[in-house]
Amino acid sequence: MIRKNLHFVLMIAGLAFCNIASAQLYIDNAQFFIQSGATVTVQGNVTSNADIQGTGKLQLKGSSIQTVSMAGKKIPNLEIDNVSNATLSTSAEVVGDLLFTNGHLILGSNNLSIGSAGTITTPTIAKHVVTDGTGKLRKAALAAAFTFPVGNSTTTYNPVSITNSGTADTIAVRCLANALTQGTTGVAYNKEVVDASWDISESVAGASNLSVTANWATSDQLAPFNAAKVGLSYYVTTPAGNVGWDLLNSQLGAAAAGTPNSSVTRTGITSLGTFAVGFRPVLSPLLTNTKIFLQGPQYTAGIMSNALATKSLIPTTEPYTGMTGTPAFTHAGSGGGETVANSAFFTTNNIVDWIFVELRDAGTGAVVSTRSALLKNDGSIVEPDVAGTGVTPLSMGGNAPGNYYISVRHRNHLAARSTAVIDYSAAKTTAKAYDFTTSLASAYSTGITNNALATVSTGVFGLWSINANSDRTSKKIGSSTTNDYSLFQTSVNSAASPGPTNVYVREDFNMDGNVRKTGASANTNDYTKLLGVLPGTTTTITQPTY
Repeated sequence: MIRKNLHFVLMIAGLAFCNIASAQLYIDNAQFFIQSGATVTVQGNVTSNADIQGTGKLQLKGSSIQTVSMAGKKIPNLEIDNVSNATLSTSAEVVGDLLFTNGHLILGSNNLSIGSAGTITTPTIAKHVVTDGTGKLRKAALAAAFTFPVGNSTTTYNPVSITNSGTADTIAVRCLANALTQGTTGVAYNKEVVDASWDISESVAGASNLSVTANWATSDQLAPFNAAKVGLSYYVTTPAGNVGWDLLNSQLGAAAAGTPNSSVTRTGITSLGTFAVGFRPVLSPLLTNTKIFLQGPQYTAGIMSNALATKSLIPTTEPYTGMTGTPAFTHAGSGGGETVANSAFFTTNNIVDWIFVELRDAGTGAVVSTRSALLKNDGSIVEPDVAGTGVTPLSMGGNAPGNYYISVRHRNHLAARSTAVIDYSAAKTTAKAYDFTTSLASAYSTGITNNALATVSTGVFGLWSINANSDRTSKKIGSSTTNDYSLFQTSVNSAASPGPTNVYVREDFNMDGNVRKTGASANTNDYTKLLGVLPGTTTTITQPTY
């Protein structure tokens, strides 16, 4: 042990190869000087309430975990060479170089500062700064590119590289174990994101203009993860409370090569806080509380049958990607590949089926974004990408607040679009309601002679049924590929045949999981359902063109 009092100065000097070894280093109100080229090797703990002077190096080379307690004071250069790791018990500053040879430096609740001219050398996944608590890795006067080699544990490594084109400032970083619903708090997302996030702060608020490159390992990617469609999202907060992530569809792109495996970069960052990498969960929310009924399922007193769910026939991955139709079910923006954890989710939440939702431009009516969403038995369209339990209003995530049309499509029903544009300017925090079920006037009907919506019950409206090929008409005439009756006949095979059972197909018009021409009513007999919608040989129900 080296122990010094206030009136004694110990100088480590001499040639570049000079090395002093000690079990413990304890400095109590003394001046401890390590000359240039000299190394002090410590195999135990380091405790000091004074700056260590000079330009030499302090080397931690123990065989068990070492504790560094500097009371916020300075170390000229520090080398971590301990496979059992070192940990801070108070804050500290490394003026020059922090060299990783073996092992990690674990911060806990304490900050580690790197001087304005300081560097960090040779970190890897096996040797880096572990931010497992509230402590941050800080870099003074950051301007040029600097890499913060951080991970939340000794087995995770998520370095972040930052360049500051604004006023040079002290930038601090810590890595969190997960991407969370409310930035640094909330529920951890369980899919479509990198399983980490970064809490980045500055000493002078608003002084910085950052370019941030976040890095991750392939093992950090939570499936389903699309490396061709990711971005770095910032969690926006206001004095009044949480607001949400800010990533737009226009900011998504393919991941680049990084350390250890992949990276993504975002520039022009002037507001700091929590950042996460991913897709749908960290997109800017645009919440819609849209309601629609389907004509196909049995309907009683405001509730549709969810027979497909109770029979575990609804697929856990949305069915619309790759499905034929006219127009095709082509996903845009944040849509496509939505999943739920298991079939029990559908019964627990009274889900009738998947439904296809389109957000359309207020000027041209063109589709700008889609989602495969879930339709509850009360007509509510809800979010499939749930963090935690239960269901929430659908988010057309990644779209800027503003005015849009909304349209809804289903695999064996005709579509409907809102009559007028809807103001979604406040939908980042509050779901905007739109109800197709209470009025025929809610659906755009220009260019057709029939109503744009079917009457499901007196004063209750929904999407027209009998659309076995997902086109813009329900009809009993035409070629075998455009005639819904012919498609149904092919599925059933013969008039006497009961047809396929326990299936998830478009010819199942009443959505009970069976395709049949026998039964007492339209609730059990798809042919009776067809005749109820298309009673005449030439009857055709047409959907408007949007």
